[in-house]
Amino acid sequence: MFISVRTISDHKKGEVNVKPLRPSAMILIILSLAFLMYFPCAHAKDVVESSYHGQLGRSPALGGWGNGLGMLEKWDAFNNFCFAKQGRIKGWMEKCGECHTSTYRDPSTGKTDCKLCHENKDGEGEPNVAQCAKCHQRYATLKRGDIFDEEHDVHLAVGMSCHDCHERLTDPQSDHQFAKGYAIDTTEDTMKGTLSCLKCHDEKPHYKADEGEILDSRHVNKIACVTCHTGPRPGEAIQSITWNKFTKEGKPVAKKRAPEWIPQYKWYVGKKLGPFPVLGATELMAKIYPFNTITVMWFVERGESGLDEIICIPEVKAADANKDRETTVEEMRSYEKGKYRDATLITREFNFSVTHSIVPSENAFSCDHCHGEEAYVVKWKELGYDEDPYE
Repeated sequence: MFISVRTISDHKKGEVNVKPLRPSAMILIILSLAFLMYFPCAHAKDVVESSYHGQLGRSPALGGWGNGLGMLEKWDAFNNFCFAKQGRIKGWMEKCGECHTSTYRDPSTGKTDCKLCHENKDGEGEPNVAQCAKCHQRYATLKRGDIFDEEHDVHLAVGMSCHDCHERLTDPQSDHQFAKGYAIDTTEDTMKGTLSCLKCHDEKPHYKADEGEILDSRHVNKIACVTCHTGPRPGEAIQSITWNKFTKEGKPVAKKRAPEWIPQYKWYVGKKLGPFPVLGATELMAKIYPFNTITVMWFVERGESGLDEIICIPEVKAADANKDRETTVEEMRSYEKGKYRDATLITREFNFSVTHSIVPSENAFSCDHCHGEEAYVVKWKELGYDEDPYE
């Protein structure tokens, strides 16, 4: 058996010379086709492996061949975890894989288990709120005070699901991408697409409300919808984390905000401009947005290091010479005969966007919550005003 090809060399006009294809070339073609059929990451329209939720499996830090921009690869202050140094620790795939999809394979197929997100093994069912919440709920509460249920979110109360807003998108990497909000929590951009309340709501949505004209003419252009419509946060959230002090259980010392805490309000342009993209009032047409501002302290290898050039926590704990569960700069610099002689303890504020647990309009912040003598929500001087602009 052979495959023939038609050539235009050494032929008379109007004739075609047919030559057999070399066996080596035929084998190469067959192997290439087999690769494309078996490995989904080889397809431009890869379903999961190349998506935001799955790119870790292709991370060079873990021996993969991709760009390492997946959700597990990006560093943030909550985890303070270095995958280049710690990514192969025993048991991490089994522990983390149920959420970070590229770390887990269905034993029967060797591929990503669709049931991690979908109702059935074939991936035909739409993801439901419970499936999204099993991975997102814990950190959404700790970072932003969110609770994903019908009692605490008006959209869920009327039967909407997460993917009604976070709709599925296709980009050059995958057909399993999702529209995101204005998340600014991490040091890398890893998702395409943005969300807007205007997908469903009018540009001037307050026409039925008392003083709606004032809200639409004076507020909508300067204040984000979620600033008023998130209200006091229902969940207990982190206020600060100290990654050089530890509890008896080995956890970093942290302070939490009690339920019903009020977000911090800052000028922001609505898109990521770096790890600390909170702007002044006149920059890039910024609006006032709500955040949970978390103060974080951690060790980097030297003063000029990037935020994610961390000293791994096992080493930070090992450097605690007097075993008082607090590692000082001096102890860190003396660790293993000066391995980190330039170690620096840095402190930064991270602004975690508040966008979920939307309250009904009757429970949203009203005029007197922000303006007047009894106002308690907005701190106007922190926004650059000399006084309440309404007065």
